[in-house]
Amino acid sequence: MENPITSLNCLLYPLANHADRAELPAIVETDVDTPGESGTNHKTYTYAQMQSLIDAAQEEFLARKVSKGERVMMSAPNSARLFAGILALWRIGAVAVLVDARVTVQEVQNVAKRLNVKLLCGSVRHNPNFLTANSSIEGEKIGLLDISAIPEEPKDASALPKFERSEAEIKEPAFIILTSGTTGTPKGAVHELHSLMINLEELGAMASIKREMRGILPLPLSHIFGLEVMLICFLFGAKVVFCDLTKSGFFACINKYDPHILVGVPTVYAAMLNIPTGLINMNSAHILLSGGAPLPVSLAEDFQGRFGKKLNNGYGSTESKIIALNLIGPHESVGKPIPSVKVEIMGDNDEPVADGQTGEIAISGSNLMLSYVDNPEATEKAVRNGRYYTGDLGHIKDQQIFISGRAKEMIVVAGNKVFPAEVEDVLLNHPNAAEVAVIGVPHKSLGQTVKAVIVIKDKKLSDQLQEGGDAKKAARQELIGQFKDFSKDNLKRELRPMEWDFRAAGDFLPKTLSGKVDKKKLDAVGAPT
Repeated sequence: MENPITSLNCLLYPLANHADRAELPAIVETDVDTPGESGTNHKTYTYAQMQSLIDAAQEEFLARKVSKGERVMMSAPNSARLFAGILALWRIGAVAVLVDARVTVQEVQNVAKRLNVKLLCGSVRHNPNFLTANSSIEGEKIGLLDISAIPEEPKDASALPKFERSEAEIKEPAFIILTSGTTGTPKGAVHELHSLMINLEELGAMASIKREMRGILPLPLSHIFGLEVMLICFLFGAKVVFCDLTKSGFFACINKYDPHILVGVPTVYAAMLNIPTGLINMNSAHILLSGGAPLPVSLAEDFQGRFGKKLNNGYGSTESKIIALNLIGPHESVGKPIPSVKVEIMGDNDEPVADGQTGEIAISGSNLMLSYVDNPEATEKAVRNGRYYTGDLGHIKDQQIFISGRAKEMIVVAGNKVFPAEVEDVLLNHPNAAEVAVIGVPHKSLGQTVKAVIVIKDKKLSDQLQEGGDAKKAARQELIGQFKDFSKDNLKRELRPMEWDFRAAGDFLPKTLSGKVDKKKLDAVGAPT
């Protein structure tokens, strides 16, 4: 494995140690910076062009007096310029604050103020209101940079200061990613580059990423999964095609580029099951990464049965980076940890439990965040004795990690522990279930009971649900009968839902920006249908 500084230089100066990559394609843009359009205007950047773009971005930031340690918010759709801007900030020693482009201007203002950023870098083309983002921020006005203003070539690359820092210096803060939690204000996880480079090298070797491979990436660079996949491919000389997460954009890119590497969220892979055989080209695909949200076992099994391709589940977090990949293990597993990471299962006494026993998953190793930005209390709660406590419950068997669910989402029915995922996986096998989410609700005698929220497939029953009145009542009774019978045949008593909420075909359960079902919002949508 390369020295972290050597690997980092390969990212920041793509041709320094790999001049032979100059004409290889590095990034393909598919009009992802235009809302509502997808796959209509493709532009390719070679590794040589990316080095020029990084130079130009560095020049722009220096012209705006960005210096080492200062924070710059990067909030734009995936593009060659966004990626170049991140690398340029790392050359300078500045801190890239990565924020999802889908947030509102008000949210941008809140984060900018809270994190004390010097410069906001965004896309006016994507969000015309971006130019007003610094208008209501108190104190010294924050600078604005429209990302499209970064030229493709620098005025004078030879005048740019070279990146020369020690191993200790690359352990200083380099980027901040906001958590995607659904409660309270998102926390900012601070990371450095030394552990990032070790993480990238290990993941790239584990997945056997090779030069000239082709990858499709719809996940934003503001998400740790999307960022790391992009960095790994760039480090190893592969090509990445940016596309949006719409079905049409994702599928069009797959058919056009015949990728070796696919990266998606479970809902996109689920949508692929509805495409007629022969209308999607995955001949070359052999690494199909699923992240952003839990991968239902039933989906993984159906996908492999349909396409003959294994969905590669992964595991990680904003706080820990990606720490495991399931390349050859059973569908239920998220894989084996990478070499530099130690994963333990902690019991109620805060001591590791034996293999096979369930407890909270704790991660230790250099891959962990430095802290939550300006939040020592939250940091001390999450990281104790060198371990990051993930809040996930699971067990380890034969070195494979198996996740039961989130500790805070666990439902206790008459003293029995119920993990939503085990109920969701079963209900998704019902032929009339398009999406399923399970939550716990209070119960007088049982403490809690299981409630299932289901988006159905049946068009006729969906129409009746939307009609209201007697038609709605009749549809609801029929659906309850269907799913109760199915649950009786496939679930233990304590796992069977006692409350049902049905949504019409075509509806979608509320999601966080990272693609997870936002269960905090489920009850806020309205009374059960």
